[in-house]
Amino acid sequence: MVKKESVAILKAKDIQVTPQRLAIFEQLMGRKDHPSAEMIFNDIKIDFPSLTLVTVYNTLQKLESTNLCIKVNPLHTSARYDGNTEVHQHLVCTHCQKILDMHDASVSVELPELIAEKFKIVDQSVTFYGTCVECQETMMHSTTN
Repeated sequence: MVKKESVAILKAKDIQVTPQRLAIFEQLMGRKDHPSAEMIFNDIKIDFPSLTLVTVYNTLQKLESTNLCIKVNPLHTSARYDGNTEVHQHLVCTHCQKILDMHDASVSVELPELIAEKFKIVDQSVTFYGTCVECQETMMHSTTN
């Protein structure tokens, strides 16, 4: 993403653009690994010596509240963030805690009619838990040795 585009996106959401916020946003948008605030902080703190972890958390919270990112928090002691806000599901490895995106499968959850009459859905999130292929291979090798 070009810096001009990032600035325009933030301004369109009424987010005051600072160099730190811009760096946090671009770091998140450039990643596919669903980073935590700590991961983003560690990756950009060299360029911003006065940056605090609180600033990263506050910025991520602002991005989430303006629908510029999604908070993904299964199994983790700290929240993880996804810059991809398109509808998709997550696959979470219960062994290594890696989070993968699943875009190619259509998954829909329908509420029973009785509940749907009393509850209006505004969003949904589907997460699958299991073991990634790397962890499966590691587990298989450790049981055969």
